[in-house]
Amino acid sequence: MSESRSVTLPTLVSLVLCDQVIDDKLSNKKSAIGIFNTILVASVPAAIQHIAILASLTEIAGRVELELRLVRDSDNAVIFSGKGAVEAPNPLAVVDLLFAMQGTRIPEAGQYAFELLSGGEILGRRRFQVVVAKMPHPPTNPT
Repeated sequence: MSESRSVTLPTLVSLVLCDQVIDDKLSNKKSAIGIFNTILVASVPAAIQHIAILASLTEIAGRVELELRLVRDSDNAVIFSGKGAVEAPNPLAVVDLLFAMQGTRIPEAGQYAFELLSGGEILGRRRFQVVVAKMPHPPTNPT
């Protein structure tokens, strides 16, 4: 007999990767600026200067522990992991969470994903590509 779950997982409404999020304090509206699916780097390993992750959750019952992690798709290696908690005024509320990451280390080119988890269960993931950009060589002066 399996043990039934007494904790209800929140529902992930959206997970957006972008350059920045503007939070209008008067209207409480958030604007995701520079939404992307690909990051160009000059070489690898690379440090990504700034990534903003905007997650919207609903059906939050009480205080819920969350984990945000960055994984490499090729082998599911966890590159980064951070934990925290969230509460909502009621289960029907939609809560927007902003994760601002700076200096994120990317070991190699390829496909990665940010995953949002609760209770060890993946609520959702957002994939993106890291591509080494071909930089043009500067012209040389023949002598």
